Amino acid sequence: MAFCKVCICGKKIVFERRSSFPDNCPSCGRRIIDFLIYAEDDPCVEQLMKNFVKTESSENTTKDVSIISLPHKKKYVLRLSTGKEIEIPDEGCIIGRTETGAEELADFPSVSRQHLRVTPRRNIGILIEDISTYGTLVDGQRIVKYSPVRVAEESKITLCDIEAVLTVKEEND
Repeated sequence: MAFCKVCICGKKIVFERRSSFPDNCPSCGRRIIDFLIYAEDDPCVEQLMKNFVKTESSENTTKDVSIISLPHKKKYVLRLSTGKEIEIPDEGCIIGRTETGAEELADFPSVSRQHLRVTPRRNIGILIEDISTYGTLVDGQRIVKYSPVRVAEESKITLCDIEAVLTVKEEND
């Protein structure tokens, strides 16, 4: 079974052993150590790859351009399995029972008071960082505490015993 990581430049880095990936992207040189590891055939990889587009430059060479920027007419939302939604502010937030989403998470005592730090980043998308007691999963993989990881739209995020999906909500002018 092969594994892979997806850099924000759109490059898919494939490696054989789970811990044998390079520290930097061979294409752009960015540090990829904090990006999630996926099975090479995982459908989430395709979703991440769709977030990038190739455009032609004036010299007829291809150039990777990220389209994961935070457009003004879109809002990121964490949709809980209960049907409730936690809207993520443009400047980011901490999600937990005493922070953003307190009302929506009040019925889940296993969710920490400060569970997850969410940071929107231009040209990267959403970074999340586990700051909880019991941990967080992204697409079934436990993330390292205090280590930010990038998540794609429609990623499943598990806060202890409650599942949520990161979605984008269109805003009307």
